[in-house]
Amino acid sequence: MPYYGMMQYERNAMFPVALLFLLATSACSTGDSDPRSGAGGVDFVDGATPPCDGTDEGVCVIQDGGVIIQTPDGGTTQCFFIECQGRVTACGDCSDNDGDGLIDNGDPECLGPCDNYEGEELLSGVGGETGEQCKADCYFDFGNGAGNDDCRWSRSCDPLEPKVQCTYDEGLLGTRDCPETQSQLCDDVCVPLTPNGCDCFGCCTFPELAGMGPGGGDGYVYIGSESGCTFDTVTEPAFCQACTPAGSCLNTCGRCEICLGKPTIPEDCFPGTGGAGGMGGSGGMGGAGGMGGDGGDLRCPIGKQACGLPDDPACPAGAFCLTGCCTEIVVQ
Repeated sequence: MPYYGMMQYERNAMFPVALLFLLATSACSTGDSDPRSGAGGVDFVDGATPPCDGTDEGVCVIQDGGVIIQTPDGGTTQCFFIECQGRVTACGDCSDNDGDGLIDNGDPECLGPCDNYEGEELLSGVGGETGEQCKADCYFDFGNGAGNDDCRWSRSCDPLEPKVQCTYDEGLLGTRDCPETQSQLCDDVCVPLTPNGCDCFGCCTFPELAGMGPGGGDGYVYIGSESGCTFDTVTEPAFCQACTPAGSCLNTCGRCEICLGKPTIPEDCFPGTGGAGGMGGSGGMGGAGGMGGDGGDLRCPIGKQACGLPDDPACPAGAFCLTGCCTEIVVQ
């Protein structure tokens, strides 16, 4: 994953006022009246116990600007609410919306802070399509159409034809619908939200697809496939349609990076074991507008905190642990 620079995190005008008020008082408030209730409908009580278990019966404890939630191993961790385009989505509400015992960036089915679907299928819940059958915009932000991110692609530019009714049209390559490079706005908004191993438009690789692509390279599948693509079905074309990643907006999966479907990294990637490990940059912007690099032996870009492994610290407020690196949101 390349270095993206500092991201500006803008908040909806009303949400932080309510949040700061609640954090500054010791009064209790419950689901219907609390703006942080989210899809889970849990109650939020300042300084109360027990910690939130992510269910409707749970109670979340506000502490140091965050919420204390229970982890699957019986411990606790701190969770921060995250807004995306002025909304707190299912993957940023500190609740276990699908009841699998995993919450937000601790749930691999959450594809990022803007993902509004925490279920088994690898859907974003919002965004990724423009309303036209074959055109696509950023799969991982909040919103339909390219208006807020200026990312542009067409499924008809893919010879593997990953979407029904989108017949390959070579003549679209290099046009506005399938540019050789994406705009700076797309790089600023969508690239930071794109998991390692994916392009901006939901075409992603998984460890199980190694060697299954053209010429023996990594295979890629469209995770928004209409038949329902999950972590368990990535090798089954009936569920996950093969696709060709857009080179103009591809975030490759480095050997020492946590990636979609790859929650661990080799031991020699850690400091003191012969690998680089820790912080660092995994490649700059590549040719033709790509996200660059082969990943090298570095976990995160310079300036980004590593996260996602048992010994890693939690991400600070306003950041989401996206495929191993704490990532903030840029909102236009």
